[in-house]
Amino acid sequence: MSHRGSTIIGSIVVVVVALLLAVLCRIFVVEMYTVAPQQMENTLLPGDRIMVEKWHYGVRLPQSYISMPFVDTIPGTELPARWPGTPLPCKYLWIDVVEHNDVIAYNYPTGEAKPIADFPTVVARCVGVPGDIIEVQGDMLYINDEPIEQSLLITEAYLVPDTLLNVVEAAMDTLWGESLPRQSVGEQSLFYIDRYGYNRLTTILPSLQLPQFVTLPQDNYRIELPPYGSDAVVTATNAAFYADIINRYEPCKVELRGDELYRDGNKITTYQFTQPYYWVLCDNRTASTDSRHFGVLPHNHVIGRCGMIVFSIDAQRRGFDSWRVERFFQHCKL
Repeated sequence: MSHRGSTIIGSIVVVVVALLLAVLCRIFVVEMYTVAPQQMENTLLPGDRIMVEKWHYGVRLPQSYISMPFVDTIPGTELPARWPGTPLPCKYLWIDVVEHNDVIAYNYPTGEAKPIADFPTVVARCVGVPGDIIEVQGDMLYINDEPIEQSLLITEAYLVPDTLLNVVEAAMDTLWGESLPRQSVGEQSLFYIDRYGYNRLTTILPSLQLPQFVTLPQDNYRIELPPYGSDAVVTATNAAFYADIINRYEPCKVELRGDELYRDGNKITTYQFTQPYYWVLCDNRTASTDSRHFGVLPHNHVIGRCGMIVFSIDAQRRGFDSWRVERFFQHCKL
């Protein structure tokens, strides 16, 4: 073989190896994600490009041997764009439990018969880990009956009667140079304000003129997450809750009879869950992509920990003005 031929083959090998390493890094180590609107505002903003550390909670193995990216079927056919067509069981090389207050990326549980990695990607904060008792009463969060201090960047809903609208909007204009967006609700206006902003309003408005916090229907509940690594005791209180988790995510099925669980016709009083389950909340409490809507988050839906904001672009601006330079390389766990 000529020297030129050897050089070409060597270059091809280098390119192939580089591509393979890049693909493996993207699948198993880190990947970049863009934050969608109305999930973590104002902790994370739409257009934030974040680095997700996939290895942090254990490496999730692919559920297919071969797949074609970005499509569910081979273009022009109805054939699955992956082999095998039916997803393989989701497995991890190891499992490390998510920690309290970690900001994580995960696949929204849809229950569809396709690889979990193809489910929509969402970002939220982990507030509950296995064994925790989670209680929310309006704007207060309790973990194991202890009140938890929450981020001042959490966005919540507030109502302002039309009779005070001009006063409140004038105060907002004083603080921020403009009024916040609002929605009309009968003879009132609905604002979404972060806690830091609300605290600033209290410095210039008397209490009777302040926006009134709105308790949304999903903001009053109490749940106890199942333990991981030890037997969960089935009780009359948690039987229905456990049955829902087991039948949706565990490798077996159970039957709920009254307040008792049966497996293969036999009553069970304990069950050992095969993976951790979490409770996650978006910092934007008006969002509909967290545990208040789909229930517990199974570990096999966790993509990884959100490490840092690599860069951030404001889609409402143009040119260099769209770059939010002050957010570059910020840590996500605020």
